[in-house]
Order: sequence, then structure tokens, then C-alpha cells
Amino acid sequence: MILDNAVHKAGDAEPTGPVTMPDPARYDHFLVTRFNVRSFYHSGEPTEAWLRERLELFLTFCLPSVAGQSSGRFTWLVFFDDQTPAWFRELVEARSGKVFEAVYVTGYFDHHTVSREVGLRATAPFIITTRLDNDDALSRDFISVIQQQFAEQDFQFINLTSGAQFADGRYYLRPYTKNPFLSLIERNEGDLRTVMVEHHYRIDQAGPVRNVRTWHPQWLQIVHGGNVLNEIVGLRVPARSVTPYFCGDLPQQDAWGDLLTGMLATSLRIALRLLRKPQRLRELVSVIRAHAVPSGR
Repeated sequence: MILDNAVHKAGDAEPTGPVTMPDPARYDHFLVTRFNVRSFYHSGEPTEAWLRERLELFLTFCLPSVAGQSSGRFTWLVFFDDQTPAWFRELVEARSGKVFEAVYVTGYFDHHTVSREVGLRATAPFIITTRLDNDDALSRDFISVIQQQFAEQDFQFINLTSGAQFADGRYYLRPYTKNPFLSLIERNEGDLRTVMVEHHYRIDQAGPVRNVRTWHPQWLQIVHGGNVLNEIVGLRVPARSVTPYFCGDLPQQDAWGDLLTGMLATSLRIALRLLRKPQRLRELVSVIRAHAVPSGR
């Protein structure tokens, strides 16, 4: 059981290579993760089984990926409900390794909650906020690539379009311009909106979006039985197309027969999705036209 093991070692990230980085004194960067808060998707109190299962996913995928970031200049805020049972608080504190700051929320969680907590900690002229679900993962250079996009924007969303999905030991490449790994750069003028101001799938209604394409997947969406909205829509690929860019002991299942069958099946599924809804071609065009930047391994 993951709960019985220490946090995965995640300090073996390869260097990203020389890049021109903006002045770090000009911005504060916050990574934002909801855990068991009461929100639009979850208004009730989670069961003990849900908490244990979600913590195992968090320790397997999410925490190692953040602990192993090539850029350490950010603050990770993980939000929990203030009615979280004591046994779970103790587990979280024991496993966190001081990688994140736990924030306990009274009542309903929304973007005002994030705005308030970020505002209490932010001092720089500009703020970057990035969202990450507690059961997903970031590539080693995700934070660095986001920070490279900083150019003192008054208000702009940053979307890294190159991503992947994981389900049942198998990996799928999934380019997506409205993914839940968005970031927001905004001027720090007291009333912060933060990246949580709108649902990720309609973020283009909240402000301008800069789509950024990299040569390897920047995020890993974990598809499992407890997901609310996720479905497998990507192209099946070998594990080596994804796992080298993420920290943690990622599982894999790459039997050649299964891999070949999966690649053919997902190619056909993608083609049928495009035929059924040709408007999805606009999404593909948006990905292709996204601003391309180099990224590290």
C-alpha cells in the first residue's frame, strides 16, 4: 500500500538546459490544489474510503511530480475542508514532506477562497496561479515552462496544450487547449481573480488565453473510477513516450500485442470523434497553431 510507504524520491530530474528566465522578483507563483473541499462538484462530506483512495493517488502521482520540479520557486497550496478528520490530517502532515502548505477551509470553496489565501501570501507586482487536481501529475519542467511565459501580462491565461492520460497501466497522448492544468498571470492589484475564477473548459470566456505547445507532454491526467468528468480520448503510445518526463514510480503495461491493438483502436476512435463532431477540428487546429517553445527532459 502506498499509505504505508514514504513519499517517492523525486529529486532525480534532468536539467532543463539554458533558458532565458524573467526576473523572479517580479512575480509570485502559486500552485493550487483542491482535496476534500465542499465545491461545485462535491458538496457532501467524503467517506473514509474515498479519502484513503484519493490520498493513495495523491502520493503516487501528484506529490512526487511537484516535489521533483526543476524550478523550486513557487508555493503549493493544498486546500482541505476544516471538518477533515484528525486521522487524515495526521496522515497528510506525515506524508507531505513540507512540499506543500495545507490550508483548511470553512464552508464552501470557490475562487474567492483562493483569492483570499493567495492575497495573504503574495507580495510581488504580478501573480501566477496554476491549478492541479490532486490525482494528476506535472512534468518535471512544467513550472519552469509556465514561468518562461511571464512577460508582465495584466491578465492572461497560459495553457500548455501537450499532455497525456494514464489508465490501467496504459498511456495516451492528449493535446488539449482547455485542460485542467491552466495558469493565470495577472497584476497584483488587491482583488485577485486567480486561475480558479472559471471552469477550465470555458476559460476562454474569462479572458485571453495563450496556448503553448512543447515537444513532450507537460501534464498527466489520471483516469480512474473516482473521476467526475475524465474519459480516455488520447492516442495510445508506449510508456517511454511519457514516463521519462515525470517523477515517481509510474506503472506501465507495454505488451506489444496490447500496445499495437490500442494504437489502432484509439486512432480509429479519434477519427470517428472528428467525423461525428467536425467542430473538434478547431481544437486540433488550435493545438497545431499554439506557440511552440523548447522544454527540458
